Amino acid sequence: MRIHGYVGLVIGVALAFSNSVDAKKVVCYYSSWAAFRDAPVTYKVENIPASMCTHIIYAFLGVNENTWQVKILDEYLDVTLNSLRRFTGLKQNNPGLKTLIAVGGGAEGAQKYSNLVSSKDRRDIFVRSLVDFIKQYNFDGVDMDWEYPGATGNPQDRDNFVALMREIRTAFNQQNGGAWEITMAVSINPQHVQAGYNVPELCRITNAVHVMTYDMRGNWAGFADVHSPLYGRPQDPPNYAKFNVQDGTQLWLSMGCPADKLVVGVPCYGQSFTLTPGNTNYQPYTPAIMNRGGNPGPYSKTPGNLFYYEICTNVQKNGWTQSWADGAFCPYAYQGDQWVGFDNERSIQMKMDFIKQKGLAGAMMWSIDQDDFTGMCGPKNPIISTVHRHMRG
Repeated sequence: MRIHGYVGLVIGVALAFSNSVDAKKVVCYYSSWAAFRDAPVTYKVENIPASMCTHIIYAFLGVNENTWQVKILDEYLDVTLNSLRRFTGLKQNNPGLKTLIAVGGGAEGAQKYSNLVSSKDRRDIFVRSLVDFIKQYNFDGVDMDWEYPGATGNPQDRDNFVALMREIRTAFNQQNGGAWEITMAVSINPQHVQAGYNVPELCRITNAVHVMTYDMRGNWAGFADVHSPLYGRPQDPPNYAKFNVQDGTQLWLSMGCPADKLVVGVPCYGQSFTLTPGNTNYQPYTPAIMNRGGNPGPYSKTPGNLFYYEICTNVQKNGWTQSWADGAFCPYAYQGDQWVGFDNERSIQMKMDFIKQKGLAGAMMWSIDQDDFTGMCGPKNPIISTVHRHMRG
C-alpha cells in the first residue's frame, strides 16, 4: 500500500527512526558439527556472517555425569582444531558482538540435567566449571538448552532449574563487571511450560528467552504440515491448535515473561514427510506415513529434515512444486510422495513484522549453517539477511 502526501512522509520518517533506535536482537545459533559436512557445504566458524548477528551461540557443551562439570563434547573439533577460540575470536572484527556457549541440546537428553540440578553441591560444581570455561575461551555468557525441565517426570525440576539459573546469575555478577549474559532456549508446549518453567522468575534472571517456535509438526503427527506456522488455523487438530508462533509466544507472555525478553525462533530447515501410498492431495494435513520422515537430503542425511539449501535446490533445479500454506503463512514443496514445510524470505518477513508489532526482543535462527550460505539458489545467506534487514534495519 502506498502512503500519499505529507502525512505519509511523516509516518515514514517516524517508522524509520523508530526501527533504527529500537533495533532487535539477531541471535545466530551455530551447530559446530557442520564443520564435518561434505563439500561444498562444509561450514566452519569462518563462514559465520557475524556482522549480521548481535549474538552467536556455539552448540553444544554437555554435562559430565561423574564430575558434574561442563563437558566438551568433541575434543578434536573444539580443542584440537581450535574451534572454540576461533569462534570467540570473531569478536575482533565485530565490535559489540556477543559470543555465548550453549549447554544441553536434544542429544544430551533431560535426565542428566534433572540429576544435576537436584543437588546444591552438583550445581555449585557446575557453575564453577562454567565460569572457568567462559574465562578460558573468552565467551560472553551461556545459553541453557535443557530439553526439557519436567520432562523426566520429576516435579522438582521446575524449582531446581530456577535455583541453578539464580546461582549462575550470582556467579556471573561477580565476573567481568556483571556483563556476562544468561539466555535459555525454551519449549512452547503448554505441558512443558507448566511443568518445567517458573516463567516470571526465569525471565527476571535471564537476559533473553529463545522461544523454539519450530518443530511444531513432524512425521510423528501422521499428517504433512508446515512446522513453524505463524498463526493457528481452523482446521488444526485440537492437540495442535496452540502450536504456532503467535500462541507459543502468547503463552510465555500470559505467564509473566516481558515481551522485551522473548526472542522468536526461525528455522533454517524444513520438516519433511513421506506421504501415504497413492496420495494425490498435496494440501497441508494430507496423510503422511507415521514415524517415517521424508527421504534424507544429500547433505542433511537425516530422514525428516532438509536444510534450506536442499529445499530451494529441489524447487529450482529438481522439479519440486512450491506452494503456500494460507493462514500459517509458510511455504511448502512437494514431488511424488515427498513433502516438506519450511520458511523462506517471504514467510520470515511476516514473522519479523509480527515480532515488531508485538514489541518482542528479536529473532533467533536454528541454525545458520543450514541457510544457503554458498548461494546455491541465489544471493548468499537469504534467511539471515532477511532477519537482519528487518530486525536491525
